[in-house]
Amino acid sequence: MIRSLAFNVFFYLGTFFAAVLGIVLVPIPTPVLLRGLLHYWARTVVWGMRWIGGMKIEFRGLEHLPSAGPTLLAGKHHSECDGILLAARLPGIAFVAMQELFRYPLIGTILYRLQMIRVDTCGGGKERENLAQFAKRAYDNRRFIAIYPEGNLMAPGERERYRSGIFYLSRDLDLPVTPVATSVGLVWNRRDLWKKPGRAAIEFLPAIETGLDKHAFMRRLEEATESASDRLIAEFSGRPYTPSQLVLRSQGQAGIGAPLTVPRATP
Repeated sequence: MIRSLAFNVFFYLGTFFAAVLGIVLVPIPTPVLLRGLLHYWARTVVWGMRWIGGMKIEFRGLEHLPSAGPTLLAGKHHSECDGILLAARLPGIAFVAMQELFRYPLIGTILYRLQMIRVDTCGGGKERENLAQFAKRAYDNRRFIAIYPEGNLMAPGERERYRSGIFYLSRDLDLPVTPVATSVGLVWNRRDLWKKPGRAAIEFLPAIETGLDKHAFMRRLEEATESASDRLIAEFSGRPYTPSQLVLRSQGQAGIGAPLTVPRATP
């Protein structure tokens, strides 16, 4: 409890001062300095996670991560720190973020200046066009592009339906997709205030090649990401391997917050 409290103070104060400095940097014509600030802040948070909060995160499968962009990453989304961990590892990364975040004071202005990619999680043809347009700018700048296909923060052992936006990005940009598995939710779960000291991992998986049809691509992506995440959760929790269960958190879907009775099949 004490370590979690100390880390929260460190994290929220540091984030506030970084946001204030970010606003100062927004008018500068180039976003390079602001991207540098994001990278430095993320590295500072990761340092605090390890040495203040007792949360040690391993990066695995780095051999599957291209040395430079443009690159598409599709990750499991357990926690607010998922993006922080990637930003600490990959300078200049562009995230696909919900358009609601762009409406927040300070944060929205900074996200616009960082040229992050905004998306309406409701999807649709028009939204796919917008996603492709904003992603093309990141592609032209040879940036890593990270997207969370579930569109929601999920607790360890849960999964949402995977949105197909990542398939259209891969097709339109002609880029393979590197799945990213995680067990970070074991130490920093979704929006939990209290963090838990312990170990977890982020693992980059072999890329999914281009040229697959939509159904085959989405099946490969979900199976690879969920299986690897379930394996990491079992390893770092000490519990038996258990396939994730579908939990619908999206607005307008029946059964929100209630897992289905049939889990994902064990591979």
